[in-house]
Amino acid sequence: MFDLKCSMQAQLDNLWLKPEDLAGGLGIRVSSVRKWLDPELDCMPVKDAFDWISDQIEKLGDLTLQCLNDANDSYEKFGQHIVRWYRDEDLPDTEPGGLYNLASRLAADQLAAKGIECSTVYASRDGEWIEQNLDFSPDIDLKAAFAAQADALGVPTSEIAAALGITNRSVKDWKNPKRDTMLPVDEAWDFLDEYAEALDIRTAELLESMPNPMPYHPMTRLGTLTKQQRIDNRAAQAAARQIMGDGKVVVDFVYV
Repeated sequence: MFDLKCSMQAQLDNLWLKPEDLAGGLGIRVSSVRKWLDPELDCMPVKDAFDWISDQIEKLGDLTLQCLNDANDSYEKFGQHIVRWYRDEDLPDTEPGGLYNLASRLAADQLAAKGIECSTVYASRDGEWIEQNLDFSPDIDLKAAFAAQADALGVPTSEIAAALGITNRSVKDWKNPKRDTMLPVDEAWDFLDEYAEALDIRTAELLESMPNPMPYHPMTRLGTLTKQQRIDNRAAQAAARQIMGDGKVVVDFVYV
């Protein structure tokens, strides 16, 4: 049986969107969206919600094209292809930051597929700052690069902090461009690399077994998941994209 609630959760996750984004887009309370996603409640998602998600899919294509154009412009200006990474304060409250960052990631992936390296900077950086730091490191902006890798893996700040035995504030400082002397330590990068490896392993397992529908974990009513549940869901998304890559198969998702 098609799982409408899980389908909505999977679509939001695939677009790097949160229940708060959907609630803001529809002008409703976040609690209403969480009820739509809760498998223990009979409250089902409305058509307007899926229409809004469809609009975001179309918007993602436009944003990705804009990111590619901006990266090419930066090459002409700075001699490097650069993609922007957005913090919450870089966009109006009405704009979903996750969607903008996903567009940046997709643009970077498309450039990489052509053998073109690109660097990441925070969207708030100006041209003068970029030019002054071009020779600082291959990533230009280590804070933005760290935030981008963590976001792409879906790793929350709290999990990085817990793994390293430090405070959330320390991890936030590594991402904060105003704390320019606080850079992510080697152990933090190692943690993200290990997380990515675990994600790749789980994705390979799903590609081998090819379940359809794909198992997916529902969030708690507080919007949380365990580390393994996050890995499972990200892997399910990655496996589904590969399976559906030829356009011949449709993969559904079901709550477990």
